[in-house]
Amino acid sequence: MNKLLSYYTSLFGTSGSEGDIRRAILNEISSYADTKVDKLGNIIAFKKGKYEPPATVMLSAHMDEVGMILTDVTDQGYIRFDTIGGIDTRTLCGKHVAIGRRKIPGVIGQMAPHLMKKSDRDTVKKTEDLYIDIGAADKEDALKYVAQGDVIGFRSDYAEFGDGLVRAKALDDRIGCQILTNLIKEELPFDMYFAFTVMEEIGCIGAGCAAFEIKPDYSIVVEATTAADISDNKDKTSVCRVGSGPVISFMDSSTIYDRDFIKLACNAARQRSIPYQMKQAVAGGNDSGRIQRTASGASALAISVAVRYLHTVTGVASLKDIDNTERLVFALLNKMLNV
Repeated sequence: MNKLLSYYTSLFGTSGSEGDIRRAILNEISSYADTKVDKLGNIIAFKKGKYEPPATVMLSAHMDEVGMILTDVTDQGYIRFDTIGGIDTRTLCGKHVAIGRRKIPGVIGQMAPHLMKKSDRDTVKKTEDLYIDIGAADKEDALKYVAQGDVIGFRSDYAEFGDGLVRAKALDDRIGCQILTNLIKEELPFDMYFAFTVMEEIGCIGAGCAAFEIKPDYSIVVEATTAADISDNKDKTSVCRVGSGPVISFMDSSTIYDRDFIKLACNAARQRSIPYQMKQAVAGGNDSGRIQRTASGASALAISVAVRYLHTVTGVASLKDIDNTERLVFALLNKMLNV
C-alpha cells in the first residue's frame, strides 16, 4: 500500500483552506530541507544537492483540491453551495461531503427524479438545484454546526484495486505532492527549490507568488491530468491513457512548453527505459502558466500522471505511472547537470 499517498489524499485541502495538507507535508519534509511558508500559504523548500546547480530549478505541485463553499442555509436546514474549481455538477448527487473545520458530514441531494418534469430530468442541474443534507431539523439547528463561507470537501476512501490501480479523492494533485516529498528525501544531484502551492484550482494563484520569490530559470510542474481512455469511439482522443507512463505536454490552455526541455525529458525517459506518453490534446492548464511568465520568465515543463474521473469525488490512477513519473523527474534532474 502507498501509505504516503493514502495519507495525503485522506486530508482535506479545498482551495484557500490547505492547512491540513500543508501541516502534513511540513511534518514529512522539514528534517530534509529548509522550509518556509509564505503569506499566501505556499510551502517553499530548499535542499542542497551533491553539485552546484546548472541554473535555478524549481519543482512544483499544488496542495489544493476542488470542492465547494457554503453560501446559504434554507429554512428547512438544507445547505446551499457553489463550487470551488472546475466541477461537473452531473457528478455530485449522492456524494458524501465534509463541511467546515469540524468536518460535519453531509450528502449532496436533489429533487427525486420521479417528481421532476421530463424536461427537468433531461437537463444538467446547476448548483442552485442541488443541496446538502446534514440531517438538521431546520435552519436554526443547522447553524449550530455550519456557517456561511464554510468550505466543503469530498469524502472518499483510498483503495488499491484491479491491476495496480488506485482510487481516491484529490489525486489532483496529492500525487505531485507525494512525488516532491519523496524527492526531497533523496540525495539530489544539485541544489534546488520545491514549491507546494495553494489555490491552483481557482487560477494558479499561489504559483505566481512562489515563482516571484524563487525566480527559477527552469520549472518542472508535477501534476495530474485528465485521461479519457474509456471511450469506445476510436475517433475521439483519449488525451492520455492510465498505465501508459508519465504524460508530457507540449501545450495547454495557458502554456506552450519549452521544446528543448521536452526533448531533454524524453531523452531521459528513453535512456532509463521509462515508458512515457505525449498528451494528445491542447486542453486544461496548471501552475506552469503562471510560473512561466513570472519575473523574467522560466523554461517550463509539465510531467503529469494520467487520472480518470478528474475533479470528481474519486479519481483512478496507476501506481506504476506514479512510480515512473517520480523516476522520470529524478532522471531529468540528473540529465540537467549537463545542460
